[in-house]
Amino acid sequence: MSSSYRVLKLQSGEEIIAKIKGKEGEKVILENPMIFTTQLRSTPFGQTQEITFLKDWLANIKKDTVKIPENFIVTWNSPTSDVSRLYDAERKNKTARDFKKSSSNPNENNALDKILEDLKKLEDQIDETEKNAQTQLPMEPPFPLPPGQSKNSIFMSMMLPPDFIKNLIEEGYLDLDDLDDLDYPEDDIGDFYEEINDHKYTGEEKTDPDYGNRWTDWNPDPLSDEYGDESL
Repeated sequence: MSSSYRVLKLQSGEEIIAKIKGKEGEKVILENPMIFTTQLRSTPFGQTQEITFLKDWLANIKKDTVKIPENFIVTWNSPTSDVSRLYDAERKNKTARDFKKSSSNPNENNALDKILEDLKKLEDQIDETEKNAQTQLPMEPPFPLPPGQSKNSIFMSMMLPPDFIKNLIEEGYLDLDDLDDLDYPEDDIGDFYEEINDHKYTGEEKTDPDYGNRWTDWNPDPLSDEYGDESL
């Protein structure tokens, strides 16, 4: 069968191999024409090697035969045995691929289409949700805003020791009048003022029953020897 194989050089510069089926007028009938392609690859030893491949020349049509003008062929010749074996192998691969396509289960294709459709719907829903989130009005705070505060203000709850508050007041970062805006019972505010003003270190009163439970029992100096490894 390989005796009817021919390697053709075309006027377009392409080099193809095909089985010659015959002639019809001034046209030559080719079956399963394939075009030669080459690719350079590097070997593990750093050498460059040229690899020859065959690709379907008529990949986008259903027919296996084509007619081309005889004068479009510059020259033709018989292929080598290696090229003939390569061509036979590619013909078998093409036949196997075509058979697989024709025998594919339509239900499998429908199932795949259904999955792709569901994924597209899910993607659209996510996009719509993100779009609505961007256009949604800011949430109203669950409590009245203090005078002069914007709706975009950030509200935080913090627990600060009285000593820290006292330092803020002494440094001028906080005013005693600002404490009036805090939502504390009157008794707590009074105790808080008293505790701030009565800033007396009681760390030496180790015999006191409440020693260690009062913030004034702790040395405000973090580098103090009281916080050494032996005290842990």
